[in-house]
Amino acid sequence: MYCNIPVIIEKRAFLKELIYTNFNKRREEYMINGYKNLYNEYESILLKNDALSKENRDLKYFNSLLENQNKTLQNLEKECIEKIKEQDEKIKENEKEIERLKFLLSLDGTNSGIPTSQTPINKSKVIPNTRKRTNLQRGGQQGHPKHKLERFEDDEITENIDHDIKNCPYCNGVEIEGTGAVIEKDETDYKIVVEKKRHKFMEYKCKSCYKKFHENIPNNLKEENQYGPQVQALELTLMNQANVTINKAQKITYGLTDREINLSEGYIAKLQKRAAKGLEDFTKKLKAEIIRQGILQWDDTVIMMNTARGCLRFYGTEKLALYTAHRYKNKEGLDDDGILKVLSKETVVVHDHNKVNYNDDYIYTDAECNRHLLGDLQKTTDNLNHEWSKELAELLTQTNERRNSLIEQGVEEFTEEALIEISNTFQQIMIKAYSENRNDNNRYYSEKENTLITRILDYKNEYLLWIYDFDVPFTNNLSERGLRGVKSKQKASGQFWSEESASWYATIKSYIETCYRNGVNVYNALIMLSLGTPYTLKEILNQESDM
Repeated sequence: MYCNIPVIIEKRAFLKELIYTNFNKRREEYMINGYKNLYNEYESILLKNDALSKENRDLKYFNSLLENQNKTLQNLEKECIEKIKEQDEKIKENEKEIERLKFLLSLDGTNSGIPTSQTPINKSKVIPNTRKRTNLQRGGQQGHPKHKLERFEDDEITENIDHDIKNCPYCNGVEIEGTGAVIEKDETDYKIVVEKKRHKFMEYKCKSCYKKFHENIPNNLKEENQYGPQVQALELTLMNQANVTINKAQKITYGLTDREINLSEGYIAKLQKRAAKGLEDFTKKLKAEIIRQGILQWDDTVIMMNTARGCLRFYGTEKLALYTAHRYKNKEGLDDDGILKVLSKETVVVHDHNKVNYNDDYIYTDAECNRHLLGDLQKTTDNLNHEWSKELAELLTQTNERRNSLIEQGVEEFTEEALIEISNTFQQIMIKAYSENRNDNNRYYSEKENTLITRILDYKNEYLLWIYDFDVPFTNNLSERGLRGVKSKQKASGQFWSEESASWYATIKSYIETCYRNGVNVYNALIMLSLGTPYTLKEILNQESDM
């Protein structure tokens, strides 16, 4: 094969140049296209970067919004939690208030000192009564003697009234004649006759000294005309025993005397003051006698004095009754009475649970009223239905019945074995009391129950003194009864004009009540007071019941 080397070399050179030229062109084309592509890619990247930047800004904005929203939600959550806590507290308070109101609605005369007059309209009135219920009807019982007025003796008759009939009630015939038989019916009545008396004091002249004189005129006749002692006694009875108001006392007297006696209210007020002043010596002797007593009961109650709250206090025994009035119900009033602070350690004072009795200034022996304790136990039973309160009430009641039975038999004390039995039973009941109180979830009354339990244990000796000394009464009922008339006075009169007028009432009430407790006719006693010569305490204590 023939081979032309130069041609080949030339072709190669041509090809080389062609290739190189094409390569440069292609390279330029590639570069231009590459730059375009890179530029396009760059622009595309820039656009993407702008889009991403915008998206990033949007995301940051949304993130900021979310963070703010999250903070707001957290704050709202905290507020909601606080409000929920507040609502929970309010719910607890409302539940406690509901329990308190339920407790108040459960109060009546059996478990508190609320008078029956304040019983709500929608609730049955409960009259406190320690007697056991029987199935007997009220009134006279079969087999019991009938209580009636006895027929008068002939010499007792003050007036005979003949009842004649002129016609036959069956045929209306007029020709009738008596059979000789007489049906007699006696009647007891009274009438008030107004007496208008004129007292004459004759004047005399001494022939020796030529001086004129007359019999001494008593103080009750110092005016030209005055109301007599019976009129005065009637007003004092109405005001201080019947507890009516001044205007009603005036109206009652006006009606009873067939409009003959028309007293002024001012006169009745002055009569109160004069009567109280006439009893100053009696009151001093009464207070001294009360201080000498071995067992004394006292209590007080709120009264109104000229639209302000005041206090009327009672001290007494079965035979003695002293009342005092004060502007304030406090220890200063007690000390002003001058009784409790001078009593000896041997004196037993029966009272309601009042911390003032345990003041260091007083050294007498305290005895608590168990009637009030039974009321507190009944409140616990009504509100929590716990067994311990029922058992303690039953123990106290049954022990008192046992004591009364022994007293009737002439026994003066429990045996040592009986005292140990009572004491052990008491301790077991109080242990149960603590257990039941701890296990109760009642938010309101369980606190009161705990207070009651603590009080009973702290004052155990005072509550149970009557078990060891049969002379000590089971309750302070004597004082309670002594103050009931005062409550009636408040219902009728509303209030006293002043502390002074309340003191007049207290003084006269002391005289009246002491007379009554000793069987002395109160009306006669007030007549003596109106005459300026009231019964002395010694006379009252020694008089017979027909005086």
